Amino acid sequence: MLDCLTPFPQRPYLIVTSRFADDHLWAEALNIGAYNVLAKPFDRTELKRILNSAWRHWHDQADAAMRSRKTVSATVRGAVG
Repeated sequence: MLDCLTPFPQRPYLIVTSRFADDHLWAEALNIGAYNVLAKPFDRTELKRILNSAWRHWHDQADAAMRSRKTVSATVRGAVG
């Protein structure tokens, strides 16, 4: 699944879900690049916390990438002009 996310310019986060979520699965998932692991059945509070955290982190990275591209673009225009 992580390979399917590679083409995205700002790669979405993958949250693994499992009825058998334990420390071993959590460590393995994080080591290969997942954002987090949620146990099923979902605990509403934990689900909201993880999804909000993932969204904020992804959004902050997207904003930083956009600011970086704008800075590079302005620098290049200044050097050319």
